[in-house]
Amino acid sequence: MLLHTLGISEETLLAKQSQHLTFLQDVYKCDPRAAFQFLSYLNQTELAEKLLLDGIESVSSTLKSLVKQEHARMINKRNEQKCRILIPKSRLLFGVCDPMAKGDSTGRLKEGECFIRITQDGDGRARTIINTEVLVTRNPCLHPGDLQKFKAVDVPEYSHLVDCIVFTTRGKRPSADLMSGGDLDGDKCRFDN
Repeated sequence: MLLHTLGISEETLLAKQSQHLTFLQDVYKCDPRAAFQFLSYLNQTELAEKLLLDGIESVSSTLKSLVKQEHARMINKRNEQKCRILIPKSRLLFGVCDPMAKGDSTGRLKEGECFIRITQDGDGRARTIINTEVLVTRNPCLHPGDLQKFKAVDVPEYSHLVDCIVFTTRGKRPSADLMSGGDLDGDKCRFDN
């Protein structure tokens, strides 16, 4: 509902839901790559490790049970549908503010910008996200204002930061404060591109 309120079309949301249901079907059919992603999504690191070390057969019955549980979570106690969708191009990151440089009271980021550097899936190398718009939210996300769109830019001075998002402090309100008054005291943020 929040995404639809922000102008995301119904077609886009239904396409994402369809992709997610296909993904769950692949997991249920024991596709090893989908299974590993799914276990990682559920924070089932021990099962993901067992999958890698012992093969898909070692976790297939548990996988099928977890997929059934995931389907059950889509219907709440009042038989209303809830849409839980895995967004593969998203990350859970720590949020920090753009510090002010010596002799500069404004920081390096402009209003509406952020810096993001993530660990890549597969090889584990760090990669800076640049020249793209990203959607950032806090959890819980209860209001359309809790979702904010920023432009990801490169700030070489921050290249030592990994799995982190740097928010600007420029503007009427700091960027993190726009999302339910985030104060960056250990908050984790989710971004999607």
